[in-house]
Amino acid sequence: MKPILLATAFILAPAGLASAADTNEGPAAYDWSGSYAGVDVGYAVGSSDHLVTSGGGDLNSPIDPNGFIGGIHIGLNREMASRFVLGAEADLMYTAVDGQTAFDSGGGALVKGEVKWSGSARLRAGYAYDRTLPYITAGVAAARYQVLVTTGGFGGDQPYREETHVGWTVGGGVEHALSDRWIARVEYRYSDFGSKALSVVNGFTTETHVDLQTHDIRVGLSYKF
Repeated sequence: MKPILLATAFILAPAGLASAADTNEGPAAYDWSGSYAGVDVGYAVGSSDHLVTSGGGDLNSPIDPNGFIGGIHIGLNREMASRFVLGAEADLMYTAVDGQTAFDSGGGALVKGEVKWSGSARLRAGYAYDRTLPYITAGVAAARYQVLVTTGGFGGDQPYREETHVGWTVGGGVEHALSDRWIARVEYRYSDFGSKALSVVNGFTTETHVDLQTHDIRVGLSYKF
């Protein structure tokens, strides 16, 4: 009988040790893999140059549009065994970003610029510290930007047709999982929407260009599915 009892104890001992080890491991680390969607709010500071080229020389009017932004984002993450997290994300922001400046030609004219909306499609990469994820992001960006010249007199406003600018964006941020489903974030982004030739509604033929760059600070809240 004793040999049987000893043999049984020898066989069951590893199972008991494994069970004890499992009990001492504590809760599993947070898993960042999965899809998510959320909202963002923030503030954007922009830089824009309105350049008019004509036979009498170039006229350059700097515009500095700025204001509040808010919108939605949707994305997908995949956490690797090494705790690196790779993902893709898209966002769409409605904006109250505008500005104006005096037109260099004088006569009391003003140049006004207004960003109607902006959006992006980006890749993301980060390293997970359990529930905290610092990350970097980069991709394609677009914005709808309207510029007009207003004289306040007989000519009234001379609007350019709204143009969609396409460029690039890069930035980074930190996310923290408040629970298994809710994730808070703070993010900085720089976007360069390039330069765009503008056409004037009334057929004015002077060559005109405008460029646009923005610096955004955003906070957001996501729900992980």
